[in-house]
Amino acid sequence: MGMTARRVAIGGGLSAVALLGLAYARTAATMVLAVVALAVAGIVTLVPGPDQAPRRDRLLLPLAASVALSTLAALSVVWAAVTPEGPIPCVGPSSAARLGLAAAFVAQGAAAVVVVRAANRDRGAASWRAYLRHNPRLRASLAVALHLAAPAATLAVLAGATACHLSHTRLLDTLAAGTVAAAIAGVDLFLAVRLAGLVTLAPARAVDTDGIELALLAADIRSITQLSVVHLTHDELMVTARVGVPAGADVAAALHEARAHIRDFVPTARHIYLQPHLQG
Repeated sequence: MGMTARRVAIGGGLSAVALLGLAYARTAATMVLAVVALAVAGIVTLVPGPDQAPRRDRLLLPLAASVALSTLAALSVVWAAVTPEGPIPCVGPSSAARLGLAAAFVAQGAAAVVVVRAANRDRGAASWRAYLRHNPRLRASLAVALHLAAPAATLAVLAGATACHLSHTRLLDTLAAGTVAAAIAGVDLFLAVRLAGLVTLAPARAVDTDGIELALLAADIRSITQLSVVHLTHDELMVTARVGVPAGADVAAALHEARAHIRDFVPTARHIYLQPHLQG
């Protein structure tokens, strides 16, 4: 993601957080805090961390905090919906709160457009499913997921506020609260899966790394730098590397051959990402 796109997206995210903070100050609605948590986590994914800090340490804490807070908010909505004497924690009928939510949704939507466009250029021919699930640049895939999830959650909260404002019947209040809780739960499920991936990633065996290096050399790759091989599951490896390709070679064909060699040498290498650079 380019520096300009990152700055624009961070600016939109910060504006959304400020507007959501205003909505929360007017209502004290727990679900607004859940959307704030998602928005903040999205901003964190766009802020570069120190080079010496592992990506797991940079991302694990803010994502875990986001999941915990938004899950707590979703559970509080469900609890209130099933408790006859407990009020549904919908956003109150304050016009300022509804305007704040609407403006936050616009800011988050603008940031999401910038992030998705940048990711669309980055993913190339890969499907969105593969990009979000298997992208070795975890920060990039999480940025896309969170910047799409945050405006969706804000829209759900805004819809719940509108429903509560139009009619305070028990049925509508319960449906509105349930919709918001479901939106937050869906986001949390995705983030929990990615968090599990952060925790369980493990280095590959030396024999697998050596086999991948031999496979690349057999494919007429001139140089291998930034090679990373990790276990995604017990029988799947993810391989990322920057490879040197002869200046006059067909880059696409060379990369295709390199991937084929890797899979021949190490069949468990299921996800292979090679970044080429030309060498004379």
